[in-house]
Parts: sequence; structure tokens; C-alpha cells
Amino acid sequence: GRVQEQAGAPGQVVTLRSNHKTALLVLGVHLEAEGYPNVRYRIRDLKNSPWFETTEINVPMWRRVAGSRGDGVGRVSALLRALFAHLLLLAKYLRHGRAAVVYVPYPAVFVVWGLSWLPRRIRPNRVVLDAFISLYDTVVNDRQLLPPEGRRAALLKQIEKRAFTAADRVIVDTAQSAAYVCREFGLPSDKVVDVPLSTNQQTFHFMPYHPDDASCTVLFIGTFIPLHGLEAIIDAAIALRDCAHIRFRIVGAGQTSQTVANRIEGRRLNLEWVAEWQSSEALAAMIGDADICLGIFGAGNKTQRVCPFKIYNYAACGRAIVTGDTEWIRFATTGLGYRPFETVPVNDGAMLAQAISRLAESGEARRQLAKNSRRFYEETLSNEIAMSRFAVLLGASADPVESES
Repeated sequence: GRVQEQAGAPGQVVTLRSNHKTALLVLGVHLEAEGYPNVRYRIRDLKNSPWFETTEINVPMWRRVAGSRGDGVGRVSALLRALFAHLLLLAKYLRHGRAAVVYVPYPAVFVVWGLSWLPRRIRPNRVVLDAFISLYDTVVNDRQLLPPEGRRAALLKQIEKRAFTAADRVIVDTAQSAAYVCREFGLPSDKVVDVPLSTNQQTFHFMPYHPDDASCTVLFIGTFIPLHGLEAIIDAAIALRDCAHIRFRIVGAGQTSQTVANRIEGRRLNLEWVAEWQSSEALAAMIGDADICLGIFGAGNKTQRVCPFKIYNYAACGRAIVTGDTEWIRFATTGLGYRPFETVPVNDGAMLAQAISRLAESGEARRQLAKNSRRFYEETLSNEIAMSRFAVLLGASADPVESES
């Protein structure tokens, strides 16, 4: 039969053996585009997996990744589109017939909330909800788009809790996020599981690093949300403004863009800000040109729990990474015989500047960190690791058999 290895405890390999595929229905309102790599590449890998016979029903609730109208008319149109997409999806599910195993990719909460109102006899036997991150945590706590004491925040939390309760398993990206979701929504600890995100490994692939001590390019890529901690990065750029060989490149725009613009206005900095949207190929090329890549440095609680896409992409390409010293970092690197990242206290531009300065002076230190980050990706974050966990999580027809590592 088929043989597949599943990531188990450190130092242990679990081998799965199966002679037939498990039927799997992917049910969602997702947009399969580069702007949502976890959805796109997870579904692709499921369709290509020897473990699953995958069928997909998808009614995208978005028309495109970017460029939608942001005025009142645009928001109403988006709301109506989302409502229509969910209703049409449920109708297509009913026409399809009851499924044994359903995987609902992000954004999954309202899909599973809708399924929860169906009679039990026509609901799926097993539902796996890919939360990615909590909507309530993102909207209310992290981005502060709704006041926590308001009715809309309470309603969002109730909807999310009902969806999580109705699902058989809830997937998030890290063990710290899993613990948070269990606490926040009163779920049993074995219901929420962490699985690495799926990414574009064809574009963000290993690139050998050849340090040049004459110059050092420091790269940040992101959507400028609070957990990224752009203020600390700008503070570091200001502190290093007289170091002619250190050049900052910041790529992206978003919620904190105006704050960044105000901080750099009128200052003489070795900093380039590329605010325009960039393709995955262009971003990968920028990572390949970088000497140091920056992670996240925000002071909020959410920063402590996540491993952002940028870390996946930097590490996949094999570049030296400097990021905030978070709960996830400490947990993920405990027991390793090597240091995959350089870490600094969050929200501390002075310490970040010191770390960048040290690495800028040592090509060998950057080369070693680049090697280590790629090793960490292969051992912890790769698509292969994610799919090996999915094989068991989604009920692949397989029996785990221990084998020597």
C-alpha cells in the first residue's frame, strides 16, 4: 500500500500505510489566488495527495484580492456578495448530498455556522474548520476595528463560537493560537489543533546565499497591520541612518501606513518604501537580493502567538531572519541544536538596530543564520510537514505505525 511519513514527536517518524483513498469534500467561499496562499496551496496539495479523493465546491465571496471599492456602496456590495456566496454554497452542498468528511478552508466560520443550522441528518459526518486565525481576535483585539464592549463584537464572538463548537476539529497555525482559541471560546483542548500553513514552494524556494561585506540590504515585507510593529523597524532605520552600507527596503502598505509615512517624512534615511502591490515572483526576487529579512515586532498579545507568512517565505528561500522574541519562537525552537533566527525584544527599535548592525558586520553570521532558517523550514514549516499532519487529521484511511527515525 501507500506509505507516508507523518511528523510526530521530535526524533520520531510515524509511518502511515493505506491501500485506498479517503473521500474528502472541500467546501468554501474562498478566492484561490496568490493573496491567499494557505488556501490555494493547501487545496492543491489535498487534490494531489495519494491519501484523498478530493471534490471541491467553492463559491468565492470575493471578486479579486485588491482594488475593491472602500466606500459605503462598496461595503454594501461586498456584504451582499458574501451573503449570496454562503447561501449558494449551502444550496450546492444540499444538492451534492451528505458528505462523510468536509474540509472548510479560510474563511470558514460563516460556512460552518450555516452548516450548524441544518438538520443533523443532512450535516456532514465530520467537519474540519480551518480557522487560520480567530476573526474575533483579529477584528476586535488586534486591529481594533470594533469596540470589545459593543454589540457587533459580541455577535461576532457568538457566531465564531457556534461555528467552532459545531466543527469536529478546528485548525490554527500554531500551538499558541490553539491554546488561545480554546481559552477564549471555551473549547476542549483536543478540539483545536495546529498545522503549519501551506505556501508557494515553487516561487519561494531555496536560494544559496553569498554574503557581501561591502553592503547589507535589510528587507521587510508585510501588510502593515499592528502586530508587524513597523514603528520598531522605522526606529531601527533612524538609528542606523549614518551606516551607509546598511540599506532598508520596506515592501507593502496597510493599516499603519500613515503612521509610517509620518515617521519618515523629512528624514534622511537609507530606506526605500515600495508601497505598490508586488507579485509573488517579485517578492521572491527581493528576498533573494536581501541579506537580512525582518519578521514581526508588535507589542500586542497576538504577536506572541503567530508565525506569519513572511517567516515561511524568508526561511524557505534561506535568508537570515531577525524577528521578535515571542512565545511561539521560544516554543518552536526549544530543544533545537541550532538557532534558526536572531531574536530581539518586541517593540524595541534600539535592540533591533543593534542586532542588524552586528549581522551587517559579519557575512559569516548571516550565512549561518540563512542556512539555519532553511533547515528550520524543512523540519517544521514545509508543505510536506503540513500534509503529513492532515493525513491523520482529516481521517485518511491509514494506521499509524511507529518506525525508527
